[in-house]
Amino acid sequence: MDEMTGDSDHDMLFESDLSPPDDQDPSLSDGPQLRRPSEIDSVMVRIEAVFETIADALLNERADVMISLTANLSNALEATSVQGPKAIFTFPGKTATEAWRFSVVVRILELIHESISDGVTLTKRHVSDLYYRDPALFGRQSTVDRYVDQIAAAFAVSRASLNVIAGVKGLMAGAAIIQRRDGSKIELVNVQSGILVPSMEDVLSVDLSRVRWVLVIEKEATFQSVISSEVWEEMMWHAVLVTGKGYPDIATRAMTYFMSAATPRNGFAEPPVFGLVDYDPDGMAILHTYKHGSKNMSEENATIVVPTIRWMGLRSRDISDEDHTHRNQGLMPLTRRDRHKARKMLDWQPSSDHDEAAQWRRELQVMLMLNVKAELQIIDSDPFGLENMIRNAVSVT
Repeated sequence: MDEMTGDSDHDMLFESDLSPPDDQDPSLSDGPQLRRPSEIDSVMVRIEAVFETIADALLNERADVMISLTANLSNALEATSVQGPKAIFTFPGKTATEAWRFSVVVRILELIHESISDGVTLTKRHVSDLYYRDPALFGRQSTVDRYVDQIAAAFAVSRASLNVIAGVKGLMAGAAIIQRRDGSKIELVNVQSGILVPSMEDVLSVDLSRVRWVLVIEKEATFQSVISSEVWEEMMWHAVLVTGKGYPDIATRAMTYFMSAATPRNGFAEPPVFGLVDYDPDGMAILHTYKHGSKNMSEENATIVVPTIRWMGLRSRDISDEDHTHRNQGLMPLTRRDRHKARKMLDWQPSSDHDEAAQWRRELQVMLMLNVKAELQIIDSDPFGLENMIRNAVSVT
């Protein structure tokens, strides 16, 4: 999977072995909720409590300065909430990594506190702004993204209450018309390479009157391939394509939800939503993120999950079709990481839909048994492969 190499954001929050992050984690941005004053007050109190803990340790000349944060883990599938394990951050710690983690968390808390204290509550600070306040410490922007998400989860608030958002990355194209709050209008049918998915805070309404179905595609390469094809010249008048470019940001998930749930702001439209992902553990995890949400964004899952999304492909049947035996040339063996991730996913809590859970487990088991994976590009072995897959899925709605 060349467009993202990250694990799903279902990993436990504040793991004690979290090392300096690389670009593997998916970038997540803020959800569409408005920030509640009580949440902001709670954030200030929690941050100041952390600072007081640090000051007390220094005044008492303790050997190690220690802070702990407890994540409130919610199960998106069962609507339950439990207190997660405490994350302990120490300085100087036993290793350089522990000291680095402590410094990163404290610095981000300091910048968030400063933002709120300065009254920056109407215009939220972009995550890149935080990064450029101390690039030598953070190393890369994804570091800030990761720890902001974890702090929000530990405080049981949305990212909006931290005055932080991440950059959008998703694209969309098709028959929808977006009306922005500033009065501008975007007709997606007129865009050639897709537009960045806007934050829902900037969207007044979306006209879906012509939209018959929505297709969420994992990869940008496949997204661009579809909208540059001849078949899209017909489909673009009654469909919407969306891609999160791998693991989706919150803006992409929020827009997908918005288009699938009937409200006055979308003309009470409920077009069916399909998901097209790679046949590998990451692809299935990405689809799961769209459908069920993620633990570390539990405060925002209600307005970003799309429980009605249907799994169009790829599945085991798509790579073992006897009529397209040449597709086998595009199969690849699972890596050690793939197999480890697939086994971890088998331990996830099943959804309330037993048939869906059974299909999910079967696909993972088949994948492990065959020890193969396939990327969406495998469909290109058939000139009409993707077109037929779309038409077959839409015809049964």
